[in-house]
Amino acid sequence: MKIKINKRTGWRLINDKVVAFNCSNQKIVIWNETASAVWGKIVSGAKYSQIVKWISNEYRIDAVTAKKDTDAFIYEAMQMGFIEINGQQIKNDGHSEYASTETEGENVLLAIEMDAIKHLIPFAITFETTYACNEKCVHCYMGKRQFSLRLFEIKRILNEIAEEGCLFLSFTGGEFFMRKDAVEIIRHASNLHFVIDILSNGTLISEEIITVLAKHSVRRVQISLYGANEKIHDFITLVPGSFRQSLKSIKNLKEAGIKVEIAFPMMRINFDERYKVKKLTEKLGCMLSPSPIITARNNGSGDTFSLRLSDEQLEKFLADDDFSSLYAGRKPFQDHQFYMGLSDISSAPPCYSGFNSCAITPIGKVLPCNQFLYEVGDLKKDSFSVIWHKSKLLNSLRSLQIKDLVNCRKCKMLSLCARCPGLALLEGKGLLYSSPENCRITSMLYKLKKERR
Repeated sequence: MKIKINKRTGWRLINDKVVAFNCSNQKIVIWNETASAVWGKIVSGAKYSQIVKWISNEYRIDAVTAKKDTDAFIYEAMQMGFIEINGQQIKNDGHSEYASTETEGENVLLAIEMDAIKHLIPFAITFETTYACNEKCVHCYMGKRQFSLRLFEIKRILNEIAEEGCLFLSFTGGEFFMRKDAVEIIRHASNLHFVIDILSNGTLISEEIITVLAKHSVRRVQISLYGANEKIHDFITLVPGSFRQSLKSIKNLKEAGIKVEIAFPMMRINFDERYKVKKLTEKLGCMLSPSPIITARNNGSGDTFSLRLSDEQLEKFLADDDFSSLYAGRKPFQDHQFYMGLSDISSAPPCYSGFNSCAITPIGKVLPCNQFLYEVGDLKKDSFSVIWHKSKLLNSLRSLQIKDLVNCRKCKMLSLCARCPGLALLEGKGLLYSSPENCRITSMLYKLKKERR
């Protein structure tokens, strides 16, 4: 009997347990230590009979019981689509204690995030692979420098972050598919068992590219839409025909069985499109991720601030619980306190970027996140492992607590605040000061909360 891992499954061994994600059906699981050991045997190419013998010897049980336990695990993994079997059929004679699983998606992801924070595992990394882009969006924060890491450098970095435990990997830009070697990058990342997200404008995703994506561990492709019609969308991208091409790619990706999420950055000029975009998203069978955050440009220019929602628009967005709940941005400080089991909110870190996640720029700089422009290392000079564990700047950030923040620590609205240190650094007075835009949003939330009492 030949057993093999489904090619669309991303997985990683963390603290003696395997975390696996099936990109075909979006199922996630944490195998217990014994099941993880069996998984390892499958990965190494062990035959069914060898796995049964190993379980029998390892746990000192008879061959019949070992076979039953092996069958239970293989059947369960096969039913969830994590493994494929050629030949003999496996019957499910009952759930084995050696193959217990956790499969509730949100609960598993939360457990992974908390464990990664505790053990400083970079479980989720955003990799900006290029500054180049074929659109000229009016709100774009990224510079247009063309220099970027070469393919062999990217492959080396991917090898290093896989070794450190990264499972969820997001490729973005610029526009990721401006790179001629984008498909080769996907292949290499998939062979390293990453769960891959791709952030794109969708205009360069050909049918040939989609065919490749559908064969590898791509969890989803996020495509930005700025309205439900080409007039407003193309006005923002400054590229005629971009809406039609993005829409075509969304439909083709869906037909290929690839999950699509539509990002909808909200601005004054497209705010009235929000319900139309939501309706279009539902029609296309996609997820919608609206965001009210428009940042300064990475060079510090604040000319984008005029594009931000007006106070009236922002309040309408926040007051609409059904729509605003779709925003998947930073969680408020009160969530940090709850999930980490902290009795005093002021002892929580201001941000968990750099604890279980980080970002890599097109030139190989390591940042806590791609919005937090605080360079903690250079992958052209040091390995990822050295930067992640020994960077003095990164370890200094990890030591910060909310009580260290100059203005925020005594704020009456602190529990509702989702202060971003990146925005504070880029748009405010500095790393330890407040973010004016986060203050505006939090004030609105505080006002709405008081009105609803």
